[in-house]
Amino acid sequence: MVSCPCTAPSSLARPPPAPADRDVDAHQVIVQGMQSAGLTVEPLGEGRWMTMLAGEWKRTLPVFIRLDERALHVTALLCGKPDEGHEDVYRLLLQRNQRPAPVHFALDDAGDVVLVGQVPRTALDADAFDRVLGSLLDQADTVFNAVLRAGFASYIDAEQRWRAAHGMPPNPVTLAPPRDPST
Repeated sequence: MVSCPCTAPSSLARPPPAPADRDVDAHQVIVQGMQSAGLTVEPLGEGRWMTMLAGEWKRTLPVFIRLDERALHVTALLCGKPDEGHEDVYRLLLQRNQRPAPVHFALDDAGDVVLVGQVPRTALDADAFDRVLGSLLDQADTVFNAVLRAGFASYIDAEQRWRAAHGMPPNPVTLAPPRDPST
């Protein structure tokens, strides 16, 4: 048997925090993270919050945050169930899911398009919380207009005709968001 002459760093020698300490720490990370981001937060009970992120293309992104004994879970509504172009919408979202990111696209029970993610409680710190919220917003802003154009084309066409008939500028959803450099 080979012995290692090195000693373990003192951080490895410390016992893990007690469950109550982890609860306080995780709650503090979440609450302080939302406060430092200037978010309005609605507490929904123990370990559950609702907030709204504001993006450039997806102007409001409702986010449900839940902390359980093992992880932080986030769910954000991107859009309702697509009216049409399902294959194109789902292809786009599945292709995006191939990229490494802390959040991914999914469908909820009603067929609405959501972003979901989780951070193990043991990895939850201010940077991880900021990263998961930032990823929600980045993913939403990157695909929002493309999803709307594919999944709600008839509605958008009708709205654009109505706007034109009333001398209004076109809805910006017809504009393409900045090209994602990783595509």
